[in-house]
Amino acid sequence: MSNPETREYVTGPGFTMRLARAQLLSGLSSWTWIPVALVYIMLGVGVVRLGGEGFGWAIALAAFLVFIVLVCLGLLLWSARIAERTSPLGTRYSATLGDNSMNIAIGPVSSDVPYSTYNRARRRGDFVLLRLRSLRQSVLLPAELFPGSDFDQLVAAVADPGAAPAAKALPGGPAEGFEWIYVTDTGYASRLARSSTVRLYTRGAMVVIVGFLLLVGGLALLIGLIGLLLAVTGNIPFAEIAPIFAAAAFFLGFAALAVFGSFSLLRAQLRRLIPVGSIYELGFGADALRLRGPVNSSELPYSTYLRARRRGQFVEITGRRGIPRVTLPAQLLPGAGLDRLNSLLGGGA
Repeated sequence: MSNPETREYVTGPGFTMRLARAQLLSGLSSWTWIPVALVYIMLGVGVVRLGGEGFGWAIALAAFLVFIVLVCLGLLLWSARIAERTSPLGTRYSATLGDNSMNIAIGPVSSDVPYSTYNRARRRGDFVLLRLRSLRQSVLLPAELFPGSDFDQLVAAVADPGAAPAAKALPGGPAEGFEWIYVTDTGYASRLARSSTVRLYTRGAMVVIVGFLLLVGGLALLIGLIGLLLAVTGNIPFAEIAPIFAAAAFFLGFAALAVFGSFSLLRAQLRRLIPVGSIYELGFGADALRLRGPVNSSELPYSTYLRARRRGQFVEITGRRGIPRVTLPAQLLPGAGLDRLNSLLGGGA
Protein backbone atom coordinates (compact mmCIF):
# COMPACT_ATOMS: atom_id res chain seq x y z
CA MET A 1 0.00 0.00 0.00
CA SER A 2 3.01 2.25 0.42
CA ASN A 3 3.23 5.32 -1.76
CA PRO A 4 6.62 6.97 -1.27
CA GLU A 5 5.79 10.05 -3.33
CA THR A 6 5.51 13.25 -1.34
CA ARG A 7 2.68 15.62 -2.27
CA GLU A 8 3.04 19.31 -1.54
CA TYR A 9 0.75 22.32 -1.30
CA VAL A 10 1.65 25.96 -0.69
CA THR A 11 -1.05 28.17 0.83
CA GLY A 12 -2.34 31.05 -1.28
CA PRO A 13 -4.74 33.99 -0.84
CA GLY A 14 -8.02 33.02 0.80
CA PHE A 15 -6.71 29.78 2.28
CA THR A 16 -7.09 30.80 5.92
CA MET A 17 -10.75 31.84 5.54
CA ARG A 18 -11.59 28.61 3.67
CA LEU A 19 -9.90 26.63 6.44
CA ALA A 20 -11.78 28.59 9.13
CA ARG A 21 -15.13 27.94 7.41
CA ALA A 22 -14.39 24.24 7.10
CA GLN A 23 -13.38 24.07 10.79
CA LEU A 24 -16.55 25.85 11.88
CA LEU A 25 -18.78 23.55 9.80
CA SER A 26 -16.93 20.51 11.11
CA GLY A 27 -17.43 21.67 14.69
CA LEU A 28 -21.12 22.50 14.23
CA SER A 29 -21.76 19.07 12.68
CA SER A 30 -20.36 17.35 15.78
CA TRP A 31 -22.78 15.62 18.14
CA THR A 32 -21.38 17.68 21.01
CA TRP A 33 -23.57 20.59 19.86
CA ILE A 34 -26.77 18.55 20.37
CA PRO A 35 -26.96 19.29 24.14
CA VAL A 36 -26.49 23.00 23.40
CA ALA A 37 -29.30 22.93 20.85
CA LEU A 38 -31.59 21.07 23.26
CA VAL A 39 -30.91 23.57 26.06
CA TYR A 40 -31.60 26.42 23.66
CA ILE A 41 -34.94 24.88 22.57
CA MET A 42 -35.99 24.19 26.17
CA LEU A 43 -35.21 27.77 27.18
CA GLY A 44 -37.11 29.07 24.17
CA VAL A 45 -40.17 26.98 24.98
CA GLY A 46 -40.00 28.03 28.63
CA VAL A 47 -39.80 31.70 27.70
CA VAL A 48 -42.81 31.38 25.38
CA ARG A 49 -44.85 29.57 28.04
CA LEU A 50 -44.02 32.08 30.73
CA GLY A 51 -44.26 35.12 28.51
CA GLY A 52 -47.99 34.86 27.99
CA GLU A 53 -49.41 37.54 25.70
CA GLY A 54 -46.55 40.02 26.11
CA PHE A 55 -43.72 40.69 23.72
CA GLY A 56 -40.98 39.92 26.23
CA TRP A 57 -40.59 36.35 25.03
CA ALA A 58 -40.26 37.43 21.41
CA ILE A 59 -37.56 39.94 22.30
CA ALA A 60 -35.71 37.36 24.37
CA LEU A 61 -35.82 34.74 21.60
CA ALA A 62 -34.64 37.29 19.05
CA ALA A 63 -31.75 38.18 21.37
CA PHE A 64 -30.88 34.48 21.73
CA LEU A 65 -30.87 34.02 17.95
CA VAL A 66 -28.72 37.11 17.37
CA PHE A 67 -26.36 35.90 20.06
CA ILE A 68 -25.94 32.48 18.41
CA VAL A 69 -25.21 34.16 15.07
CA LEU A 70 -22.67 36.47 16.70
CA VAL A 71 -20.98 33.53 18.45
CA CYS A 72 -20.67 31.66 15.14
CA LEU A 73 -19.31 34.75 13.43
CA GLY A 74 -16.87 35.32 16.28
CA LEU A 75 -15.68 31.70 16.11
CA LEU A 76 -15.21 32.03 12.35
CA LEU A 77 -13.09 35.16 12.68
CA TRP A 78 -11.16 33.69 15.59
CA SER A 79 -10.44 30.50 13.63
CA ALA A 80 -9.34 32.59 10.64
CA ARG A 81 -6.96 34.56 12.86
CA ILE A 82 -5.45 31.38 14.29
CA ALA A 83 -5.14 29.91 10.79
CA GLU A 84 -3.39 33.08 9.66
CA ARG A 85 -0.81 32.56 12.40
CA THR A 86 -0.31 28.83 11.91
CA SER A 87 -0.59 28.77 8.10
CA PRO A 88 0.30 32.21 6.76
CA LEU A 89 0.52 32.92 3.05
CA GLY A 90 3.22 30.71 1.51
CA THR A 91 3.15 27.95 4.18
CA ARG A 92 4.24 24.62 2.74
CA TYR A 93 2.16 21.52 3.49
CA SER A 94 3.38 18.05 2.54
CA ALA A 95 2.11 14.50 2.97
CA THR A 96 3.76 11.14 2.37
CA LEU A 97 1.76 7.94 2.65
CA GLY A 98 3.61 4.99 4.19
CA ASP A 99 2.68 1.42 5.01
CA ASN A 100 1.46 1.95 8.57
CA SER A 101 1.62 5.71 8.98
CA MET A 102 1.82 8.94 7.04
CA ASN A 103 4.19 11.82 7.43
CA ILE A 104 2.53 15.24 7.63
CA ALA A 105 4.62 18.40 7.53
CA ILE A 106 3.31 21.93 8.05
CA GLY A 107 6.07 24.41 7.50
CA PRO A 108 9.24 23.16 9.23
CA VAL A 109 7.47 20.81 11.66
CA SER A 110 6.76 17.23 10.60
CA SER A 111 5.04 14.30 12.32
CA ASP A 112 4.61 10.60 11.63
CA VAL A 113 1.02 9.68 12.43
CA PRO A 114 -0.19 6.04 12.43
CA TYR A 115 -3.34 5.43 10.37
CA SER A 116 -4.89 3.85 13.48
CA THR A 117 -5.03 7.35 15.00
CA TYR A 118 -7.99 8.09 12.70
CA ASN A 119 -11.29 6.32 12.14
CA ARG A 120 -12.56 8.23 9.09
CA ALA A 121 -11.25 10.12 6.09
CA ARG A 122 -13.48 12.03 3.70
CA ARG A 123 -13.45 15.06 1.44
CA ARG A 124 -15.08 18.26 2.60
CA GLY A 125 -14.86 21.00 -0.01
CA ASP A 126 -11.24 22.04 -0.49
CA PHE A 127 -10.05 19.85 2.38
CA VAL A 128 -9.69 16.27 3.51
CA LEU A 129 -11.21 15.69 6.96
CA LEU A 130 -9.54 13.11 9.19
CA ARG A 131 -11.59 12.20 12.25
CA LEU A 132 -9.50 11.28 15.29
CA ARG A 133 -10.39 7.89 16.72
CA SER A 134 -10.29 8.72 20.43
CA LEU A 135 -10.99 12.47 20.29
CA ARG A 136 -14.27 13.65 18.79
CA GLN A 137 -12.29 16.16 16.79
CA SER A 138 -11.01 16.41 13.24
CA VAL A 139 -7.87 17.36 11.37
CA LEU A 140 -8.28 19.28 8.11
CA LEU A 141 -5.62 19.08 5.40
CA PRO A 142 -5.61 20.60 1.90
CA ALA A 143 -7.24 18.21 -0.58
CA GLU A 144 -4.31 18.81 -2.96
CA LEU A 145 -2.18 16.58 -0.71
CA PHE A 146 -4.30 13.56 -1.62
CA PRO A 147 -5.11 13.67 -5.35
CA GLY A 148 -6.85 10.83 -7.18
CA SER A 149 -5.72 7.39 -6.06
CA ASP A 150 -3.80 8.82 -3.07
CA PHE A 151 -7.11 9.70 -1.43
CA ASP A 152 -8.45 6.19 -2.09
CA GLN A 153 -5.31 4.73 -0.47
CA LEU A 154 -5.74 7.01 2.52
CA VAL A 155 -9.40 6.01 2.97
CA ALA A 156 -8.48 2.31 2.73
CA ALA A 157 -5.59 2.69 5.20
CA VAL A 158 -7.73 4.53 7.75
CA ALA A 159 -10.62 2.06 7.37
CA ASP A 160 -8.29 -0.93 7.86
CA PRO A 161 -5.08 0.23 9.56
CA GLY A 162 -3.97 -3.35 10.19
CA ALA A 163 -3.15 -4.84 13.53
CA ALA A 164 -2.79 -2.18 16.17
CA PRO A 165 0.74 -1.95 17.58
CA ALA A 166 1.19 -4.06 20.66
CA ALA A 167 1.35 -2.10 23.90
CA LYS A 168 4.99 -1.39 24.76
CA ALA A 169 6.24 -2.84 27.98
CA LEU A 170 7.81 -0.45 30.44
CA PRO A 171 11.43 -0.25 29.24
CA GLY A 172 14.46 0.05 31.44
CA GLY A 173 15.15 3.42 29.84
CA PRO A 174 14.53 5.48 26.71
CA ALA A 175 14.89 3.89 23.29
CA GLU A 176 17.97 4.54 21.21
CA GLY A 177 18.14 8.18 20.14
CA PHE A 178 16.10 9.38 23.13
CA GLU A 179 17.32 10.60 26.50
CA TRP A 180 14.26 11.10 28.69
CA ILE A 181 11.15 9.00 29.23
CA TYR A 182 7.83 9.52 31.00
CA VAL A 183 5.06 6.97 31.59
CA THR A 184 1.63 8.48 32.22
CA ASP A 185 -0.15 7.84 35.51
CA THR A 186 -3.86 7.81 36.39
CA GLY A 187 -4.14 11.58 36.78
CA TYR A 188 -2.24 12.65 33.68
CA ALA A 189 -5.26 13.11 31.39
CA SER A 190 -7.06 15.23 34.02
CA ARG A 191 -4.02 17.43 34.58
CA LEU A 192 -3.52 17.94 30.84
CA ALA A 193 -7.23 18.74 30.33
CA ARG A 194 -7.19 21.23 33.22
CA SER A 195 -4.02 22.94 31.94
CA SER A 196 -5.37 23.10 28.38
CA THR A 197 -8.72 24.53 29.53
CA VAL A 198 -7.08 27.21 31.66
CA ARG A 199 -4.80 28.10 28.78
CA LEU A 200 -7.72 28.28 26.35
CA TYR A 201 -9.94 30.53 28.47
CA THR A 202 -7.19 32.90 29.56
CA ARG A 203 -6.32 33.92 26.01
CA GLY A 204 -7.59 37.15 24.47
CA ALA A 205 -10.54 36.05 22.32
CA MET A 206 -11.98 33.54 24.81
CA VAL A 207 -11.61 35.99 27.71
CA VAL A 208 -13.76 38.43 25.75
CA ILE A 209 -16.39 35.80 24.87
CA VAL A 210 -16.74 34.30 28.36
CA GLY A 211 -16.51 37.74 29.97
CA PHE A 212 -19.33 38.95 27.73
CA LEU A 213 -21.47 35.94 28.69
CA LEU A 214 -20.92 36.54 32.40
CA LEU A 215 -21.50 40.28 32.12
CA VAL A 216 -24.76 39.99 30.16
CA GLY A 217 -25.97 37.06 32.25
CA GLY A 218 -25.14 38.84 35.49
CA LEU A 219 -26.91 42.03 34.40
CA ALA A 220 -29.95 40.05 33.29
CA LEU A 221 -30.03 38.25 36.63
CA LEU A 222 -29.77 41.54 38.53
CA ILE A 223 -32.55 43.12 36.46
CA GLY A 224 -34.64 39.99 36.97
CA LEU A 225 -34.22 40.15 40.74
CA ILE A 226 -35.24 43.81 40.73
CA GLY A 227 -38.24 42.92 38.60
CA LEU A 228 -39.11 40.09 40.98
CA LEU A 229 -39.26 42.54 43.86
CA LEU A 230 -41.57 44.78 41.83
CA ALA A 231 -43.72 41.77 40.91
CA VAL A 232 -44.04 40.78 44.55
CA THR A 233 -45.28 44.26 45.38
CA GLY A 234 -47.78 44.02 42.55
CA ASN A 235 -46.31 46.82 40.41
CA ILE A 236 -45.67 44.58 37.37
CA PRO A 237 -46.94 41.11 36.38
CA PHE A 238 -44.54 38.23 36.85
CA ALA A 239 -44.97 37.20 33.20
CA GLU A 240 -43.11 40.32 32.12
CA ILE A 241 -39.93 39.42 33.99
CA ALA A 242 -39.90 35.69 33.18
CA PRO A 243 -38.00 36.25 29.89
CA ILE A 244 -35.34 38.20 31.78
CA PHE A 245 -34.65 35.22 34.05
CA ALA A 246 -34.60 32.97 31.00
CA ALA A 247 -32.03 35.27 29.39
CA ALA A 248 -29.90 35.18 32.56
CA ALA A 249 -30.08 31.38 32.64
CA PHE A 250 -29.15 31.24 28.96
CA PHE A 251 -26.06 33.44 29.14
CA LEU A 252 -24.78 32.14 32.49
CA GLY A 253 -25.52 28.57 31.44
CA PHE A 254 -23.67 29.11 28.18
CA ALA A 255 -20.62 30.36 30.09
CA ALA A 256 -20.73 27.36 32.44
CA LEU A 257 -21.16 24.99 29.51
CA ALA A 258 -18.23 26.62 27.71
CA VAL A 259 -15.82 26.25 30.62
CA PHE A 260 -16.87 23.20 32.63
CA GLY A 261 -18.42 21.35 29.70
CA SER A 262 -15.33 21.69 27.51
CA PHE A 263 -13.08 20.59 30.39
CA SER A 264 -15.14 17.48 31.11
CA LEU A 265 -15.36 16.55 27.44
CA LEU A 266 -11.64 17.08 26.86
CA ARG A 267 -10.74 15.04 29.93
CA ALA A 268 -12.87 12.12 28.77
CA GLN A 269 -11.35 12.29 25.29
CA LEU A 270 -7.78 12.47 26.57
CA ARG A 271 -8.35 9.46 28.82
CA ARG A 272 -9.16 7.46 25.68
CA LEU A 273 -6.38 8.98 23.60
CA ILE A 274 -3.64 8.75 26.26
CA PRO A 275 -4.45 5.77 28.51
CA VAL A 276 -2.57 5.07 31.72
CA GLY A 277 0.85 3.66 30.90
CA SER A 278 1.35 5.60 27.67
CA ILE A 279 5.00 6.38 26.97
CA TYR A 280 6.54 9.72 26.01
CA GLU A 281 10.18 9.89 24.94
CA LEU A 282 12.38 12.91 24.20
CA GLY A 283 15.81 13.29 22.69
CA PHE A 284 18.11 16.10 21.60
CA GLY A 285 19.06 15.79 17.96
CA ALA A 286 21.67 17.82 16.12
CA ASP A 287 19.13 20.26 14.66
CA ALA A 288 15.78 19.29 16.18
CA LEU A 289 14.10 18.07 19.34
CA ARG A 290 12.93 14.50 18.86
CA LEU A 291 9.60 13.46 20.40
CA ARG A 292 7.74 10.19 20.44
CA GLY A 293 4.41 9.74 22.18
CA PRO A 294 1.24 7.64 22.19
CA VAL A 295 -0.20 9.48 19.16
CA ASN A 296 2.70 10.38 16.86
CA SER A 297 6.41 11.04 16.48
CA SER A 298 7.73 14.51 15.70
CA GLU A 299 10.89 16.50 15.15
CA LEU A 300 10.81 20.14 16.26
CA PRO A 301 13.57 22.20 14.62
CA TYR A 302 15.32 24.33 17.23
CA SER A 303 15.39 27.31 14.87
CA THR A 304 11.57 27.50 14.68
CA TYR A 305 10.98 27.72 18.45
CA LEU A 306 11.83 30.58 20.79
CA ARG A 307 11.64 29.40 24.39
CA ALA A 308 10.47 26.70 26.75
CA ARG A 309 9.06 27.37 30.18
CA ARG A 310 7.44 25.40 32.94
CA ARG A 311 3.70 25.84 33.54
CA GLY A 312 2.68 23.79 36.55
CA GLN A 313 3.31 20.14 35.71
CA PHE A 314 3.94 20.81 32.03
CA VAL A 315 6.53 22.47 29.82
CA GLU A 316 5.26 24.76 27.09
CA ILE A 317 7.46 25.33 24.03
CA THR A 318 6.58 28.53 22.19
CA GLY A 319 7.32 28.80 18.48
CA ARG A 320 7.89 31.67 16.13
CA ARG A 321 4.91 33.27 14.40
CA GLY A 322 2.84 30.59 12.71
CA ILE A 323 4.25 27.71 14.78
CA PRO A 324 1.78 26.12 17.26
CA ARG A 325 2.80 25.75 20.90
CA VAL A 326 3.86 22.32 22.10
CA THR A 327 2.95 21.07 25.59
CA LEU A 328 4.96 18.25 27.16
CA PRO A 329 5.03 16.53 30.56
CA ALA A 330 7.51 18.39 32.78
CA GLN A 331 9.15 15.07 33.64
CA LEU A 332 10.61 14.95 30.12
CA LEU A 333 12.66 18.09 30.75
CA PRO A 334 13.81 18.11 34.37
CA GLY A 335 16.15 20.86 35.54
CA ALA A 336 19.20 20.83 33.29
CA GLY A 337 17.14 19.41 30.42
CA LEU A 338 14.97 22.53 30.27
CA ASP A 339 18.03 24.78 30.45
CA ARG A 340 19.68 22.81 27.67
CA LEU A 341 16.61 23.09 25.46
CA ASN A 342 16.39 26.86 25.95
CA SER A 343 20.06 27.19 25.00
CA LEU A 344 19.31 25.44 21.69
CA LEU A 345 16.05 27.14 20.77
CA GLY A 346 16.05 29.98 18.26
CA GLY A 347 19.43 28.98 16.92
CA GLY A 348 21.10 29.60 20.25
CA ALA A 349 23.60 26.83 19.77
